[in-house]
Amino acid sequence: MPLYEFRCAKCGAMSEVFARSVMASVTPPECPAAPGQRGHEMRRVVSTFVRHKTLRDQIEEAEAKYGKEVDAAMGPAPDVGKYARRYEKLAKDLPPEPR
Repeated sequence: MPLYEFRCAKCGAMSEVFARSVMASVTPPECPAAPGQRGHEMRRVVSTFVRHKTLRDQIEEAEAKYGKEVDAAMGPAPDVGKYARRYEKLAKDLPPEPR
């Protein structure tokens, strides 16, 4: 189901025409800026295409663009070893576990 783009040769106004199949003949629409006026013929132009990004692509792009800023805002990673050393220090004074 193609979408054809047309541009007015005189004023540059754009218009799109949707066709149900590739084989269907497409007639140019009237110029939206000056319908029915002479010299405002619509000519078919080559359309640009769009690549839809997946969620993964969007996340990778955001990480590449904002990753350093997020890391700076979050600060350094916590020192897990510090908590393990503190636990060892505090656990020395605990009584042994009953069996």
